[in-house]
Amino acid sequence: MLYHGWDIGGAHVKYALVDGEGCVLTVQQRTCALWQGLDALVAVLVELAPAPDRAAGRHAVTMTGELCDLFATRAEGVAAILGVLTRHLGEDLVVFSCRGFLSPAAAAAEPESVGSMNWRATALDCAQVSGTGVLIDIGSTTTDIVPFAAGRVRARAEHDGTRLACGELVYTGLCRTPVMAVAAQAAFAGVWRGLAAEYFANMADAYRVTGELPEAADDFPTADQRPADASHSRARLARMLGEDASALNDDALYGFAEYLIQCQLRQIEQSLAQVASAEPRPLRGTLLVGAGVGSFLIPRIAARCGGHATDYATLCGAPARTALNVSAPAVAVARLCGRHAA
Repeated sequence: MLYHGWDIGGAHVKYALVDGEGCVLTVQQRTCALWQGLDALVAVLVELAPAPDRAAGRHAVTMTGELCDLFATRAEGVAAILGVLTRHLGEDLVVFSCRGFLSPAAAAAEPESVGSMNWRATALDCAQVSGTGVLIDIGSTTTDIVPFAAGRVRARAEHDGTRLACGELVYTGLCRTPVMAVAAQAAFAGVWRGLAAEYFANMADAYRVTGELPEAADDFPTADQRPADASHSRARLARMLGEDASALNDDALYGFAEYLIQCQLRQIEQSLAQVASAEPRPLRGTLLVGAGVGSFLIPRIAARCGGHATDYATLCGAPARTALNVSAPAVAVARLCGRHAA
């Protein structure tokens, strides 16, 4: 039996194919500007449709795309996305919720239980495999911090508002986060410089300048619509300082990029400390499981808090780490569906 996992986001669609033993056969991600209309989702579903020899099996879905501003309410978004999915994948698909898998009809009737639950799918798979730890999923836009223990997810909140309040959701990500959301000023050339409160650059520019941005991680247009390369990233970062890149040397801009990355890591670490403070055991010695396009940052975070770092792909026993970590919720929902069916 094959299990197809789908994570329908507002900016990307992620797909995974898993066999009956939980082994990952395929992972793929596509850009999907869902806010521009449902046709964007249809086009991606057509592109990612499994080959005929792999088309059989059960489809399992999780989503966050209902949050995009195409929809007036989350309930409207859940219903619209499920309508597209059932037309293209069939009525037999199942939808992941905070209380297990639901039919499309039941999911549409309970939008609060299925919307924005992809983090829970990944955390539950981690819990069932490794028992105890904290999932840190650093995506292109947001970061999820989810504790799990004794094979169960120990999240204190389920929905975005309360998750933001308790630190389990942080609106910072590796690529799409504007620099102005990470720092208002920076130490530069021996003085503190205020930064422009404008969308001149995003964090993909910072990681691109330091050489840490994973290949193909940033697939959306840049802030100035110019090329996504290191030279133009330096120019965009310079503009945050009110300067042209020609007036600054590359070493200074590298240092500025490093400073921004440290500011972002502090945001994540502060929320991790908040989440850990509600747990019965200290962070020191805790397993931190990295996922998302920023999973390579988890060893750095673990070293600073005394935790032990691994990544979701390692827990799955898979070698294609970057692609699998990026598509973790799609992989997780397929693996969970397989266990549920068994």
